[in-house]
Amino acid sequence: MTSKLDITVAVDLSSESAHVSPVGQLTVRNVSSLIAVAHRAGSFGYGLDTVVDLRKLTGADPKAVEMIRDSGWQGRRLLGAGPADRRRAA
Repeated sequence: MTSKLDITVAVDLSSESAHVSPVGQLTVRNVSSLIAVAHRAGSFGYGLDTVVDLRKLTGADPKAVEMIRDSGWQGRRLLGAGPADRRRAA
């Protein structure tokens, strides 16, 4: 299984938001990169609303999603990390 992860960040300064969208396979080996990018995206401007959207992942290790939640990431939303998504990724 390949664990390549491509991450796109879209910053909209007019709406004060950053959208982080990873594509590929999220694993415990590459989740630290996603967390670092989410932190950096939120630091582009004071009070920037950061959204991490996991819906485009081909699969996600439930432990990796838990690591995002436990990382202290202060983003507003984590999309695509519900129970249905965890079943799909398993």
